[in-house]
Amino acid sequence: MNMNSAVSISLNMPKADLGFARQMAKRMGWTINKQGSDRLFDPETNMFLNEETMQAIHDVEAGKVKRCRNLDELIATL
Repeated sequence: MNMNSAVSISLNMPKADLGFARQMAKRMGWTINKQGSDRLFDPETNMFLNEETMQAIHDVEAGKVKRCRNLDELIATL
């Protein structure tokens, strides 16, 4: 491949599809440079989730949230 005629593109895809993309790139003689992000991609809005939403997701995963049965219980914890 003549690298002078090469074009660089950016493509957002789920991590699960990366293996397939690598196989296809290898067969076609393309190169892939992965630029990862721990931010999740929302295909409905075609955007990555913002930092505040990602922090909330990490807090839930780490168990840093308290579940309340109702509003009164929530207010009592404040």
